[in-house]
Amino acid sequence: MDKQKLYTFGYTLFQNGTNIDLEKMFKTLQEFNVSHLVDVRSVPYSKQYPQCNADNLKVAGKHFSVSYIHIPELGAKPNRLQDVCSIASDIFFEDIFPIAKSNRPENTELYADEEIVDFQKFREDEYFSDGIKRIERAYDKNYTLALMCSEKRPVDCHRYFLVSKKIEQKFGDWIEVEHIIQNQSGNIDTVSNENLNKQLSEIVLNKSEIKKLDVLSSSIFEPAKKIDNYYGKTEQEKINDFCGRYWNLMHGWKKETNTNKQE
Repeated sequence: MDKQKLYTFGYTLFQNGTNIDLEKMFKTLQEFNVSHLVDVRSVPYSKQYPQCNADNLKVAGKHFSVSYIHIPELGAKPNRLQDVCSIASDIFFEDIFPIAKSNRPENTELYADEEIVDFQKFREDEYFSDGIKRIERAYDKNYTLALMCSEKRPVDCHRYFLVSKKIEQKFGDWIEVEHIIQNQSGNIDTVSNENLNKQLSEIVLNKSEIKKLDVLSSSIFEPAKKIDNYYGKTEQEKINDFCGRYWNLMHGWKKETNTNKQE
């Protein structure tokens, strides 16, 4: 029996100059037989691309017979009631702090003792799980969904790292995730989570600050590899854990202390 498809994409994939080509975006969704566009941004608005605000997407979706739904439970930035944060140095065990603000979502440096979103905790959170249940109910009704955020490359986005990984972990026997991308020829294509996992490993292990850690090597003086500190039965599983934790440092929002506002 063929698995049901769930797609993801970032609306900047359809950027045309200073605008987003909504016609091309929705026609692409039609080609993949998508019935519902699911917005997984914490807040469904964009100052830079107002045509991708919730109200505009609802109108465009009706025109193309693709229903628009916002599921804030699947956003990357938690509300203050969600207990999903950890100390940064407990997420990533190597001392490479501070993390440059240019690599962080709120554009501030990250220090080892600061609390940030821990995506391993996030995937088990009750509020987030409510969003996953909404996905399950949609597939019980034989809908085909496309999860939308802003980032063009899925490897840079929580729709891959946080949401799609949980969906395949929980429903992988009957739902298959495919991420809509532009291939090297400039054509619309898809990529699997498995391929994105490999891509993430290549990206992380080739970063200059990670190369300096030399986590895959041992020596007479240090017979244990640093990668052995990470979780998994095989070295590849440990590498996946290492790279995922590093991704967490780059994308996890700092814990909010004085505002209820989501961004």
